[in-house]
Amino acid sequence: MAIGIFDSGLGGLTVYDAIRKQMPDLDTVYLGDHKHAPYGVRDVDDIYRCTTQSVQILFDQGCDLVILACNTASAAALRRMQEHWLTEDKRVLGVFVPMIEALTERQWGDNSPPRQVAVEHVALFATPATVSSRAFQRELAFRAIGVDVEAQACGGVVDAIEDGDFI
Repeated sequence: MAIGIFDSGLGGLTVYDAIRKQMPDLDTVYLGDHKHAPYGVRDVDDIYRCTTQSVQILFDQGCDLVILACNTASAAALRRMQEHWLTEDKRVLGVFVPMIEALTERQWGDNSPPRQVAVEHVALFATPATVSSRAFQRELAFRAIGVDVEAQACGGVVDAIEDGDFI
């Protein structure tokens, strides 16, 4: 089994590196879609099209599991892919899942009713497409009640991070 890691830019290389360090014998394939980057300013259908095309390339390379290391692709395309595009023998996961799990102290497959959690306020700074998808808020609401999410769209945030501009 091989794992594919996909990002529209370079940030997914940190996910790739972490997987390689934790599981050095696992076959991994990284794909960055620099041709269509940045995804964060694209509309949801374009993000979906670009993401499914890239994930298909990884499936064609022998990957059975693909991690969307792109927050925008995870927010704007993942649920639609899982519900309408994937076959039973393939899986795609998104990077904001671990954050939701940490905030709610629940594993992803826990389908019990939403409950009160320790976190009351979350600030989400993300691409315009990630914020407009409201995916983070939707997934959080499935698992927790009483959490206020203040989302701020930050155009150019991906370029700034990838350029190392942290000030």
